[in-house]
Amino acid sequence: MRVFFVSLCAVALAAFISFPALARAADTMPTGEMAGFSNLLGAPWTCTSQVPAMHGMPAHTDQVTVTFDLAPHNVIHDHVAGANYMGDTYFGYSSRMSNYWTTSADNEASYGIATSTDGKVFTGTMHMGMMAMDVTTTYGNSGANGISMTQVISGGGQQATLSSSCTR
Repeated sequence: MRVFFVSLCAVALAAFISFPALARAADTMPTGEMAGFSNLLGAPWTCTSQVPAMHGMPAHTDQVTVTFDLAPHNVIHDHVAGANYMGDTYFGYSSRMSNYWTTSADNEASYGIATSTDGKVFTGTMHMGMMAMDVTTTYGNSGANGISMTQVISGGGQQATLSSSCTR
Protein backbone atom coordinates (compact mmCIF):
# COMPACT_ATOMS: atom_id res chain seq x y z
CA MET A 1 0.00 0.00 0.00
CA ARG A 2 2.77 2.46 0.82
CA VAL A 3 4.32 1.89 -2.58
CA PHE A 4 1.12 3.25 -4.00
CA PHE A 5 1.26 6.46 -2.03
CA VAL A 6 4.86 7.16 -2.94
CA SER A 7 3.97 6.70 -6.59
CA LEU A 8 0.73 8.64 -6.24
CA CYS A 9 2.68 11.87 -6.50
CA ALA A 10 3.75 10.97 -9.98
CA VAL A 11 0.11 10.79 -11.09
CA ALA A 12 -0.24 14.51 -10.95
CA LEU A 13 3.16 15.09 -12.44
CA ALA A 14 2.80 12.87 -15.46
CA ALA A 15 -0.81 13.68 -16.23
CA PHE A 16 -0.20 17.40 -16.52
CA ILE A 17 2.59 17.23 -19.06
CA SER A 18 0.04 18.10 -21.72
CA PHE A 19 -1.64 20.98 -19.84
CA PRO A 20 -0.48 24.57 -20.55
CA ALA A 21 1.61 26.30 -17.91
CA LEU A 22 0.09 28.63 -15.32
CA ALA A 23 1.43 32.16 -15.23
CA ARG A 24 4.19 32.33 -12.58
CA ALA A 25 7.40 34.22 -11.98
CA ALA A 26 10.20 32.95 -14.23
CA ASP A 27 12.40 31.87 -11.31
CA THR A 28 9.66 29.63 -9.90
CA MET A 29 8.73 27.91 -13.16
CA PRO A 30 10.16 24.60 -14.39
CA THR A 31 11.82 24.89 -17.80
CA GLY A 32 12.65 22.67 -20.76
CA GLU A 33 11.21 19.16 -20.60
CA MET A 34 9.78 19.90 -17.13
CA ALA A 35 7.82 23.02 -18.21
CA GLY A 36 4.71 20.95 -18.93
CA PHE A 37 4.43 20.13 -15.22
CA SER A 38 4.10 23.72 -13.99
CA ASN A 39 0.34 23.33 -13.37
CA LEU A 40 1.18 21.08 -10.44
CA LEU A 41 2.66 23.98 -8.47
CA GLY A 42 0.45 26.11 -6.29
CA ALA A 43 -2.69 24.91 -4.53
CA PRO A 44 -2.57 21.44 -2.91
CA TRP A 45 -4.20 18.42 -4.56
CA THR A 46 -6.65 16.11 -2.78
CA CYS A 47 -6.37 12.48 -3.87
CA THR A 48 -8.74 9.59 -3.21
CA SER A 49 -7.40 6.08 -3.73
CA GLN A 50 -9.06 2.70 -3.95
CA VAL A 51 -6.54 0.37 -2.32
CA PRO A 52 -7.10 -3.39 -2.71
CA ALA A 53 -6.51 -5.88 0.09
CA MET A 54 -2.76 -6.45 0.28
CA HIS A 55 0.04 -6.99 2.80
CA GLY A 56 -2.43 -8.20 5.41
CA MET A 57 -4.61 -5.09 5.18
CA PRO A 58 -8.24 -5.10 4.01
CA ALA A 59 -9.32 -3.19 0.91
CA HIS A 60 -10.06 0.43 1.71
CA THR A 61 -10.26 4.01 0.45
CA ASP A 62 -7.55 6.49 1.45
CA GLN A 63 -7.35 10.25 1.10
CA VAL A 64 -4.12 12.27 1.04
CA THR A 65 -3.01 15.81 0.23
CA VAL A 66 -0.21 16.38 -2.27
CA THR A 67 1.74 19.65 -2.54
CA PHE A 68 4.37 20.46 -5.19
CA ASP A 69 7.27 22.90 -5.32
CA LEU A 70 10.23 23.56 -7.57
CA ALA A 71 13.55 22.24 -6.26
CA PRO A 72 17.02 23.28 -7.49
CA HIS A 73 18.18 22.07 -10.92
CA ASN A 74 14.70 22.16 -12.50
CA VAL A 75 13.41 19.28 -10.38
CA ILE A 76 9.88 19.10 -8.99
CA HIS A 77 9.44 17.96 -5.39
CA ASP A 78 6.19 16.76 -3.90
CA HIS A 79 5.10 16.01 -0.38
CA VAL A 80 2.23 13.59 0.30
CA ALA A 81 0.49 13.68 3.68
CA GLY A 82 -2.40 11.72 5.15
CA ALA A 83 -3.57 10.55 8.56
CA ASN A 84 -1.18 7.58 8.59
CA TYR A 85 1.26 8.34 5.80
CA MET A 86 3.92 10.83 4.63
CA GLY A 87 6.20 10.60 1.64
CA ASP A 88 8.39 12.73 -0.60
CA THR A 89 9.18 12.35 -4.28
CA TYR A 90 11.49 14.16 -6.69
CA PHE A 91 10.80 14.25 -10.46
CA GLY A 92 13.17 15.34 -13.17
CA TYR A 93 14.30 14.87 -16.74
CA SER A 94 17.67 13.49 -17.80
CA SER A 95 18.91 14.95 -21.08
CA ARG A 96 21.74 12.44 -21.07
CA MET A 97 19.37 9.46 -20.76
CA SER A 98 16.45 11.12 -22.64
CA ASN A 99 13.91 10.10 -20.01
CA TYR A 100 11.94 11.30 -17.03
CA TRP A 101 12.84 9.90 -13.63
CA THR A 102 11.34 9.82 -10.18
CA THR A 103 12.80 8.81 -6.83
CA SER A 104 10.85 8.52 -3.59
CA ALA A 105 10.89 7.57 0.08
CA ASP A 106 8.27 7.46 2.83
CA ASN A 107 7.65 6.95 6.54
CA GLU A 108 6.99 3.22 6.01
CA ALA A 109 10.57 2.44 4.86
CA SER A 110 9.46 2.25 1.22
CA TYR A 111 11.69 3.72 -1.45
CA GLY A 112 12.03 3.43 -5.18
CA ILE A 113 12.92 4.78 -8.59
CA ALA A 114 11.10 4.70 -11.91
CA THR A 115 11.64 6.09 -15.41
CA SER A 116 9.48 7.09 -18.35
CA THR A 117 10.12 8.11 -21.94
CA ASP A 118 6.87 10.10 -22.22
CA GLY A 119 6.22 11.34 -18.66
CA LYS A 120 2.94 9.39 -18.57
CA VAL A 121 3.84 5.71 -18.10
CA PHE A 122 6.53 5.07 -15.47
CA THR A 123 8.12 1.69 -14.78
CA GLY A 124 10.53 0.84 -12.03
CA THR A 125 11.19 -0.88 -8.76
CA MET A 126 9.86 -0.11 -5.30
CA HIS A 127 11.22 -1.60 -2.12
CA MET A 128 9.28 -2.24 1.05
CA GLY A 129 11.95 -3.25 3.49
CA MET A 130 13.79 -6.13 1.82
CA MET A 131 10.96 -6.92 -0.63
CA ALA A 132 11.44 -5.55 -4.16
CA MET A 133 8.37 -5.02 -6.34
CA ASP A 134 7.89 -4.08 -9.98
CA VAL A 135 5.67 -1.05 -10.50
CA THR A 136 3.99 0.28 -13.66
CA THR A 137 2.02 3.48 -13.23
CA THR A 138 -0.15 5.01 -15.95
CA TYR A 139 -1.46 8.58 -15.62
CA GLY A 140 -4.31 10.36 -17.35
CA ASN A 141 -6.25 13.61 -17.33
CA SER A 142 -9.75 13.81 -15.94
CA GLY A 143 -10.60 17.42 -16.73
CA ALA A 144 -8.75 20.70 -16.30
CA ASN A 145 -8.31 20.24 -12.54
CA GLY A 146 -8.29 16.47 -12.26
CA ILE A 147 -5.96 13.57 -12.84
CA SER A 148 -6.23 9.81 -12.65
CA MET A 149 -3.77 7.03 -11.99
CA THR A 150 -3.73 3.26 -12.34
CA GLN A 151 -0.84 1.46 -10.73
CA VAL A 152 0.05 -2.22 -11.00
CA ILE A 153 2.38 -3.51 -8.30
CA SER A 154 3.78 -7.03 -8.47
CA GLY A 155 6.25 -8.90 -6.32
CA GLY A 156 6.51 -11.72 -3.84
CA GLY A 157 4.04 -13.78 -5.84
CA GLN A 158 1.33 -11.11 -5.53
CA GLN A 159 -0.11 -8.48 -7.82
CA ALA A 160 -2.31 -5.53 -6.91
CA THR A 161 -3.95 -2.77 -8.94
CA LEU A 162 -4.62 0.59 -7.32
CA SER A 163 -6.75 3.39 -8.74
CA SER A 164 -6.64 7.05 -7.75
CA SER A 165 -8.14 10.37 -8.70
CA CYS A 166 -6.91 13.80 -7.64
CA THR A 167 -8.58 17.22 -7.78
CA ARG A 168 -8.00 20.75 -6.60
